[in-house]
Amino acid sequence: MHTKSENLESYEKLLKWHCPKQEHVKNCQEECCMGTILTLFGKKYVLPIIRLLLFQGKLRFNEIEKKIGGSPKTITARLRELENQGIIKREIFNEIPIRVEYSLTSYEKELEDIFERISKWAQKLKNHRLKPNLLNS
Repeated sequence: MHTKSENLESYEKLLKWHCPKQEHVKNCQEECCMGTILTLFGKKYVLPIIRLLLFQGKLRFNEIEKKIGGSPKTITARLRELENQGIIKREIFNEIPIRVEYSLTSYEKELEDIFERISKWAQKLKNHRLKPNLLNS
C-alpha cells in the first residue's frame, strides 16, 4: 500500500511533463486543465463517444448506446461529463416522444486534428517496431 505522501510524490512526477511552468503540484491542479482532460478521456466510453460524434455528427442516445454496446447508466454519465466540460452539446427537441441529439461543440475540428496526429504517431510507432532488424535484436 502506498502512503498519501508517496502517491502525491508519484503524481508530482507524472505532472512534470505537461506542467513545466508550475513548480508545485498544487498550482498545477488548480490552474491546469490537462489533468482534468486526461482523466476524462481515460474514462470508459469517452473516446468511443467522441469518435462516433466526430464521424457521425449528431446522434441520439439509443444510437450511441447501440454502436458502443455499453451500459446505459455509464454512457449517460459520460455524456453528462462531456457536456459539462463543453465538449459535446445536448439538443432537446419539443416533440412527442421527446427527441434528444448529441453532437460535438465547435471544438470538433481541434479534436479531429488532435486524434489525427495521435493516429499518425501510433502508425509510426507500429511501423518502427515491426522492422525486422528491431525484432531480431
